[in-house]
Amino acid sequence: MLALAKEKISEIAYLKSVGPKRAEAFEKLGFHKITDLFNVYPRDYLFNTKIDKLSQYIDKNVVICAEIMDKQMPRRPNHPTRLLVSDGTGRLAVLIWGNAFYREKQFLVGNKYLFWGKVGFNNFEGIVQFDLRDHKKYEAGDDELLKYPYIPIYILSQELKKTWIRPLILTKIIFNAIRKCSSDIHENLSPEIRDENGLLEHKKALLRLHFPINLEDVEMSRQTLAFEELFYLQLIMALKKRKVENQETGIVFEKTGVRVEKLFHELLAFELTDAQKRVIREIRADMKKPKPMNRLLQGDVGSGKTIVAVFAMLVAIENGYQCAFMCPTEILAEQHYKVLKSYFDKLDVNVVQLVGGQKKKMREQILQDIRLGKANVIVGTHALIQEGVEFKNLGFIVIDEQHKFGVMQRARLREKSSQNGLNPDVLVMTATPIPRTLSLTVYGDLDVSVIDELPKNRKEIKTVIRRESNREDVYSFVRDEVKKRRQVYIVYPIIDESEKLDLKSAKANYEILKKDVFPDLRLGLVHGRLFWYEIDDTIEDFKNGKLDILVTTTVIEVGIDIPNASLMIIEEAQRFGLSQLHQLRGRVGRGTEQSYCILLADRLDDTSRLRLDTMVETTDGFKISNVDLQIRGPGEFFGTRQSGELKFTAADLIKDAQLLDKARHSAFKLIDEDTQLRKPEHECIREHFFKVYKDSLGLIDVG
Repeated sequence: MLALAKEKISEIAYLKSVGPKRAEAFEKLGFHKITDLFNVYPRDYLFNTKIDKLSQYIDKNVVICAEIMDKQMPRRPNHPTRLLVSDGTGRLAVLIWGNAFYREKQFLVGNKYLFWGKVGFNNFEGIVQFDLRDHKKYEAGDDELLKYPYIPIYILSQELKKTWIRPLILTKIIFNAIRKCSSDIHENLSPEIRDENGLLEHKKALLRLHFPINLEDVEMSRQTLAFEELFYLQLIMALKKRKVENQETGIVFEKTGVRVEKLFHELLAFELTDAQKRVIREIRADMKKPKPMNRLLQGDVGSGKTIVAVFAMLVAIENGYQCAFMCPTEILAEQHYKVLKSYFDKLDVNVVQLVGGQKKKMREQILQDIRLGKANVIVGTHALIQEGVEFKNLGFIVIDEQHKFGVMQRARLREKSSQNGLNPDVLVMTATPIPRTLSLTVYGDLDVSVIDELPKNRKEIKTVIRRESNREDVYSFVRDEVKKRRQVYIVYPIIDESEKLDLKSAKANYEILKKDVFPDLRLGLVHGRLFWYEIDDTIEDFKNGKLDILVTTTVIEVGIDIPNASLMIIEEAQRFGLSQLHQLRGRVGRGTEQSYCILLADRLDDTSRLRLDTMVETTDGFKISNVDLQIRGPGEFFGTRQSGELKFTAADLIKDAQLLDKARHSAFKLIDEDTQLRKPEHECIREHFFKVYKDSLGLIDVG
């Protein structure tokens, strides 16, 4: 982002070729000052050449500046208008397709224009051909633009198109902005950081990106500007992390306690993986420190994140503190409540659940137990942060699917827990792995623990793609699994039939499956419009073996653990995201028997084919998350465009992984050496940070 050495800001409206109406369009896009236009980066570059050199640019896009010598209107429909133009080095026929009447009014013989077009060769006539894509009338100052060997072209939004701004006009507007303000651009990184990372000076990078002398300059300039974006994002992360470490006092959880020993040596029916043991050691080391823990726990579906959280909460309880476990949905809260209760009941730990829809008397009793400290573990949704919920001594917080909670929601839960100036430890869990570059971007202020190993007794889920024509075979396979006393999920993308969406629905197909396909089997139905306790009752019946087949929507995407379920059929699989498919598949394969996932899909485009092929090729959630990031991009990875930090102009989280590491190293090193950015050599960084990123300062307090 651009910063100026002195306050010299002009309105975009006063730029030549802009005016009030176009300035309004720019403002809708977030461009209020001339300097904002520096951050509109080119999407492509045109070769600036002369007519006598065009034969060297066949199949390339070029710009020429020439005078119209003659004009030939089309004699037949669907034929082009021909302009005979000259630039002093030669003559050329420019072909213009489209509305002939409009073109006749637009191009005048004797006038000079800038023409952007694609160069071709007319084999029939044996001449070079020029298909016009855009043009602008030549005007004073264009000679300065035409001194550069490459002319930038920018993405043109619909807002700008409405004001009759065409690509070459936008190029000239940005060129005028750069000429007007470039003398005021100052550095935003210290010379040391630039030298260490092999970066151009900020001004040089910006100018070369917009108007390169050669195309090698473009990538070097982009990398410099990308580094700057990533550096300041990581600087925010470093400040958040150091603030917690240096200014906040945490709870020292000294005791491990007998109940922790009992959990591991008497109650666990399975052996922890090496990865789980490593992560438990990392968390225990944090909990012994006098600084509050802020740790992200990542792991694939079924890797055993919950038992790690149970260990951490039990340590907090043994030291006399309460624990909160916050979930994004009531059904997920219910599933976690049951799992936690199955462990803690045997350890004399009181677990309560706080969600919407509870009866008044029950809710009042739960709130009283929380307030008096009788409730050791409180599982709930956002209900945990509502008024009236008072903890006696909350010392440990688990947040599941963190990305579904806003910054302020997380902050409010922390505020409820500050006791005598002590801040709670926080463990954040994600449902599926997050690509490393994305985790450093969104959770860069957190320490990260990764469970990168599945339990040894798990067999890899076999995944196949089947078409509608294979349906009878699929149903036959369902019967085979049920005969083996195993259970089946059938997942649909929507609840009800829709005229707008030609998709199979859960409710309609449940009736068909129950009456016509499997009349002799026991079927249940769950979907998102049911109350959470209705969903829970049906899932409980399925878990207890009272149902053979569970027909469902994505409401069972997370939190359901039924080892006897060995088959999942996902209808219209091409309609689901890749991470969502992987998360759904994770509902099977939790027992010792072989499990299967059948992806029923027709009408595959290239993207949906890539998603489904990836599902077939691997069950590794870390690999899947990286492919999903490439398909959807960082802004959509979590299913919402919730994070402003993901809106980069120059940086690309997919291809700039190494650059991100360098930027992070430089940012954290800087804060370690000069936390307040007071040293003279860091003055430019401090000024730029407070000028451009001041809105992020609040996040440092509530992160």
